[in-house]
Amino acid sequence: MRTTKMLATVAAFALAGCQLGTSGADLPVAQQPGGAHVSLRTSSGAYSGELLAVQEDGVIISSDRIMFAPFSAIVGLTVENMGAHYRLGTADVPRGERLAQFRAVSRFPQGLTPNIRSVLLAQKSQGEIAVIP
Repeated sequence: MRTTKMLATVAAFALAGCQLGTSGADLPVAQQPGGAHVSLRTSSGAYSGELLAVQEDGVIISSDRIMFAPFSAIVGLTVENMGAHYRLGTADVPRGERLAQFRAVSRFPQGLTPNIRSVLLAQKSQGEIAVIP
């Protein structure tokens, strides 16, 4: 009997743990199709668009064309409506959990496969992704 009560108690705590904490469904970006909208500044200009993917070395956004901005060129990046945790400053290179955090709000958190890349470029009539200096 004692073992049964102990198992029941452990099971109750385990089930309660599944209900605690934050959920991705609470994020504003989860309420819409696609990735989060970002504002991006580099020394060459300001850009805005949908966050398509986040790579180890930079971000890919979709605006009037598909563009890649290396973290080394970013002066400021803000994921709109997501708060201070979703901002980058000059030469701010996210790693680990912070990189995963930005990937989670992109349209393609798993990255761009060659097929997806081809389709996106064809939609914008581009041969390759434009690199923002």
